[in-house]
Amino acid sequence: MKSTIEKIRSGEVEVNRITKTVLVIDEAQDMNADEFALISTLMELNEDMRVIAVGDDDQNIYEFRGASSKYLEQFITERKATKHELIENYRSKNNLVEFTNGFAKKIGHRLKETTISAKQTDNGNIKLVCYQNGNLISPLVHDILTTDLSGTTCVLTKTNDEALQITGLLLKNGMQAKLIQSNDGFGLQNLLEIRSLLNAINLEDEMKVISDEIWANAKRELKTQFRLSSKLELCENLIKQFEESNSKKKYKSDLEVFIRESKLEDFYNENGETIFVSTIHKSKGKEFDNVFLMLENFNASTDESKRQLYVGMTRAKRNLTIHSNGNYLDNITAENLERMEDRGTHLPPNELAMHLSLKDVWLDYFTTRQHLVSGLTSGENLLINGDECTTSKGQSVLRFSRQALNTIEAQRQRGYHLKQAKVNFIVYWLKEGADQEIKIVLPELYFEKR
Repeated sequence: MKSTIEKIRSGEVEVNRITKTVLVIDEAQDMNADEFALISTLMELNEDMRVIAVGDDDQNIYEFRGASSKYLEQFITERKATKHELIENYRSKNNLVEFTNGFAKKIGHRLKETTISAKQTDNGNIKLVCYQNGNLISPLVHDILTTDLSGTTCVLTKTNDEALQITGLLLKNGMQAKLIQSNDGFGLQNLLEIRSLLNAINLEDEMKVISDEIWANAKRELKTQFRLSSKLELCENLIKQFEESNSKKKYKSDLEVFIRESKLEDFYNENGETIFVSTIHKSKGKEFDNVFLMLENFNASTDESKRQLYVGMTRAKRNLTIHSNGNYLDNITAENLERMEDRGTHLPPNELAMHLSLKDVWLDYFTTRQHLVSGLTSGENLLINGDECTTSKGQSVLRFSRQALNTIEAQRQRGYHLKQAKVNFIVYWLKEGADQEIKIVLPELYFEKR
C-alpha cells in the first residue's frame, strides 16, 4: 500500500488509471492508516471526485490489525463531509434492538448520535444465563439441545478454540453442526481445490474472457476430482457467488480479484438444518434467526471488547441467548427478557479439537512428502505417531513444529492426550528464495481427557 501511494505521488502511475468520478468506501470504520492515506492521495489528485464512505463505528472490531474509526471521523471533519445516519433496523425484532441500544450506550466515543429504531414492532425472545463459575461449553450445548429451534441458528464465541469445542460437542450429540472457518495465513488462491479450478481455466492463456465451455468443464473437473473433499461445498458456493455477479461475461481478471479479496467464511450457506458455530469476528455481516452467545471470562471493560459484543448481539433476528459469567449486562433492560442464574459447577469437556496453521507444521519436511500429499483429500483421517502424522498405511506425511509440540505437551499436562487427526486444508506454499511451490497439509487434531 505504501509503495502504491509513493508511485501515485511520484507520477509513476498513469493518470487515467487513478482518475475517478466516484469513490465508494464500504466498511469505512475499518480503515487503517495506509488505506486512509491512499484515499487522501486519490482525493488530492481528483478534486471533483465524489466520495461516499459507508460505515458504522460501533462495529469497528479490527483494532488489533490497525483499523480505527478515527479515520472515518477525520474524513468527516477534515473534508467537511455531510453525515447521514441510517437509523432504521430492518433485521431484528423490536426488543432486540432495544436491548442492543441499551448496551451500545456503554461504548465511549461514538460517531452515531441518533438512537437506532426497529422497523419491526413485534418482539422476539432474549435470555441471559449468568454463571457463578466457568466451563460454560457443556451447559450451553445442553441449552441448544433442549431448545425448540426454527430458522437459522448460530453459536458465537470469542475464540476459535471455543467454537471448535462447541462444534465437536454438538456433532457428538447428533446435531448437524458446522464450524465457520477462515483462511487465516493463506490466500484462497492457494487452497488446493481453488488452485485446481484456476488451473483448469488456464489463467495463463491470452484469452481474457472465460468461455462457457471452459467454465463448465472446470466446474465438472472440480466436482469429480474433489468429490470426497470436505471443502468442495465451500468452493461450489464461491463459484455460485461469482456467477451471480458475472452472469453475462466472466473475465479471468475479475475471477482472480474475486478470489483474492474473498474470505472462506463468506461462502457458508445459512440454512435451518445446520447449527453454525463461529467466532464473533467471522460472523460480521451475517444474520441468523437464533443466536447463542458464549462469553466465558469475557472482559467487557474496553470499547473494543464492547464493540465486539455489540456485533455479536446484533447478528440475531428473532431470538438471542447469552451465556456469561460476567456482570456487564446486569443493568440493561428490554421487553420479553428472561434472566436465569446458574450456581452449579460444570466440568470441562472430555474432548478437545485444534486447527493447526502454517506455524504449527514443519514446512520443509513436506518437500520429500509431495507424492504422499497428492494422495490425500481434505477431511481424510490421519494416524498419530509421536511427533508426526501418517497415512492409513503408516507412511509419514507431516511433522509438527516446535510450537505445535509445545501446545500438545501443554494439553497433556491438563490431562488431554492426542488421539486422532484429519486433513483440514491442503494449501500451496512457496519458500522464500525457492522456485517451486509445494503442497502443505494443515491438520485438525483431536484430544481426549484421561
